[in-house]
Amino acid sequence: MEVDAPGAMEREAFLAALPGHHALIVRSGTRVDAEALARADGLKVVGRAGVGLDNIDVEAATERGVLVMNTPGANATATAEHTWALLLALCRQVPAADASVRRGEWERKRFVGFQLAGKTLGVIGLGRVGRLVAARGRGFGMQAIGCDPYLAADAATEINVELADLERVLAEADVLTLHVPLTDETRGLIGADALERMKPGALLVNAARGGLVDEGAVADALADGRLAGAAFDVYADEPPAGSPLLAAPNVVLTPHLAASTSEAQRDVSVQIAEQVVAALRDEEFRNAVNLPFVTTGGLSAIRPWLDLAERLGRLAEALAPGRIERVEVEARGPEAAPHADPLSVAVLKGVLTPILGLADVNYVNAAHVAAERGIDVSRSRRASAADYANLVGCRIRTDAGERSVAGTLFQTHPRAVEIDGYHLDAPPVGTALLVWNRDVPGVIGRVGTILGDAGVNIAEWRLGRTAPGQTALAFINLDAPAPRDVLEDLRRIEGVRQVRQLEFPG
Repeated sequence: MEVDAPGAMEREAFLAALPGHHALIVRSGTRVDAEALARADGLKVVGRAGVGLDNIDVEAATERGVLVMNTPGANATATAEHTWALLLALCRQVPAADASVRRGEWERKRFVGFQLAGKTLGVIGLGRVGRLVAARGRGFGMQAIGCDPYLAADAATEINVELADLERVLAEADVLTLHVPLTDETRGLIGADALERMKPGALLVNAARGGLVDEGAVADALADGRLAGAAFDVYADEPPAGSPLLAAPNVVLTPHLAASTSEAQRDVSVQIAEQVVAALRDEEFRNAVNLPFVTTGGLSAIRPWLDLAERLGRLAEALAPGRIERVEVEARGPEAAPHADPLSVAVLKGVLTPILGLADVNYVNAAHVAAERGIDVSRSRRASAADYANLVGCRIRTDAGERSVAGTLFQTHPRAVEIDGYHLDAPPVGTALLVWNRDVPGVIGRVGTILGDAGVNIAEWRLGRTAPGQTALAFINLDAPAPRDVLEDLRRIEGVRQVRQLEFPG
């Protein structure tokens, strides 16, 4: 790996430096938008050293096949601790009291605090950070109530948080803290309406994303006393020049410091570097946010199955002339069925690569490219396979008809075991010659003679047929591709109905 680490850069210098690089690691201050992605012609991975992805156009990256990953766990502890630092500073008015003492004042009655014990802590978002915040609340004698549509009730019980809907959390929380990502659904989550529904005299803490909160509405609620106080580490615009929060009463503000501990900075840096290197080596895509599947046990555990599925997709595409309308993928058996989603993506990669080129299709954008081309994709899984312990099947429908293939692994070696109803055992590797012929004596011999006379060596020959005397299919692995004139000679053999030659990786 050759690493360039120029530090802070102006926008134009940053854009000019992008071409030729395969990976980009950024923090929150670097904007990786469609313009930047278009300049980065060789880019494969964008790594965000942190959690938030507001500064990265994930959709544009996906369209270009660029993997985007973050480090959601590395700074969770630091963020949770800073949330509590903000809350404690707010409820005991620490910044204002400190400034007062420095001015030579001694106004103890002015800084009467807000006790946490016995109060209700409302947590919106019970991911890594939200759970850590809730756990620390118990240490202060608080009761935790949380809102998270993606968390099961039993999981909330395990962390001693009562799960409730948003309305109830707003109504009952003495302290409301936010720990959700910024999405179209969460943008402006705490606005004037939500503030009206909050418990009078409550405190609000936001160390998640600035766009979650309407800063003007919060300033108004602080001014009229509906909110007793608010603490912010993040803002709609950073720095927050002109924000109404700057002039609001009873506010504690910090400059996006939640992850800024030496330990968190070290951990997030090491973690994103390791993730990016693993992704570039095609070993693992940990914490990828735009990979259209999740693998249990890691990518390496199913790598042979992905390789098989991609080869089957390549084979199916080669056999299916015309415009592709639909791709159906089926995974059968205990090893294949749990991975139907990634296997379908691998099949699509195999189908689309010959059409669009190796550099234009990968696991990140294969499903997106298929959708753009109007290809309907379906996937299914079965717990068992009839003839094999595990099987991956692919059926392609085009405007000219349907073709189907199926394969399995023998140990870790890919095998095509069915092509359009013909059963055989063929390795989809290297150069393969497929010959359909009438099942009569002499055809195989003539095919072998023509190849031999042309100096084309046969590595393996596998044969399948539906019934004696009907059509047979020969799957012939060659050491080198047969020249075009040799293929034409094969097509002229009496009884030969079709000849196709294709290339597989490795």
